[in-house]
Amino acid sequence: MRSSSRLTRLAAHLSRLVHDPESAPAFVWPRWRRWRKLRDAVEQIVTEQRRLTNELADQRAWRHQLVEALAQPALLFSSDTRLVAANQAARLLLQLDDDAVGLTMVRAVGNVALVDAIREAQGAAVAGSEGRLTLDLDHRGRDLRVNVTVVGAEALVIIVDRTRERQVEELRRNFVVNASHELKTPVTSIQALAEALQVVVSVDQQRAVRLVARLSDDAEHLAKLVRDLLDLRRLEEAGPLEQVAVDVAELARRVIADLQPIAEHAGITLSIDAPERAVIAGVPTDIEAIIKNLIENAIRYNRPSGAVAVSIEPGDGEHVLKVSDTGIGIPPQDLGRIFERFYRVDVARSRSTGGTGLGLSIVRHAVERHNGTVEVDSEIGHGSTFTVRLPVGSDR
Repeated sequence: MRSSSRLTRLAAHLSRLVHDPESAPAFVWPRWRRWRKLRDAVEQIVTEQRRLTNELADQRAWRHQLVEALAQPALLFSSDTRLVAANQAARLLLQLDDDAVGLTMVRAVGNVALVDAIREAQGAAVAGSEGRLTLDLDHRGRDLRVNVTVVGAEALVIIVDRTRERQVEELRRNFVVNASHELKTPVTSIQALAEALQVVVSVDQQRAVRLVARLSDDAEHLAKLVRDLLDLRRLEEAGPLEQVAVDVAELARRVIADLQPIAEHAGITLSIDAPERAVIAGVPTDIEAIIKNLIENAIRYNRPSGAVAVSIEPGDGEHVLKVSDTGIGIPPQDLGRIFERFYRVDVARSRSTGGTGLGLSIVRHAVERHNGTVEVDSEIGHGSTFTVRLPVGSDR
């Protein structure tokens, strides 16, 4: 009877060792010789069980560290579809709390398609097939590519956020379409003028002269468009800047002198209010592009007998360039888009005056390359003011 009672206690002791080894009390063995083999066997079982428990704990810690070390958003789910681990990138992307471990798949990812994919991969692994699956899905407005891999009984989910990549692809497609359209106009015109010139050059000298003048204008517009496209491409390239000391004031005076004939032809008065020197660390061609495009726009969208005022003011660790005009102004609904490629407020006026639709986009990219900012304040019928802030020393 006592042996039966001891065996019952021993069974309960082993059960506690399996489920909660830390809190299991020591078992008091009888001193009988015949219990020694059973004692030795039980102690061997206990030792092995503790080794396996410690090994499992080490594996869990290792898996957590592995998931946390991944650069891409990553999650690990157990065989019973509970969240085992999630790195910081995944918590940010899926808006998970730090204590999300233990959540079900549905609560953790909040996307039925992703849950189905994980379960499908786990099912394939159980059936002996490769437990690997890739799918693209839209999740809360973001374009995600999800890779599910079943490792043992657990599912590792690695997410690639392709939202930015798709946006860039869309911008490139739009850019190619718009650039092709813009290039087609002067090329078609040049072809037509060349054909007409061949017909009239020997029979109508006066008309031939007019055609040559128009041909020259279209060729110049095409050349300017190509130059702007190349400038924009150069500005978009990443990498360190080869900066030198640039005197913004001197550069502005030089640009105004170069554009003075164009302004006089349009009946526009140019003026500048700047200190003798205003030096920053920058790329001279970039700073010149900023000033030139802003002044050209101010002339192009001005009114007869209008004025363009350029000013440069020293600020706290920066120089502030302002270009103001008395022109037609910019409608409020267009202010947020004027720095986009090929966006024009007045398409007909821009093309008739030689605009390419890339000037302000070049300005924005050049300013951002120098860690500066550009803002616009405009009123319909009263003109616009562009304000560019350029740090004296750039961190790039």
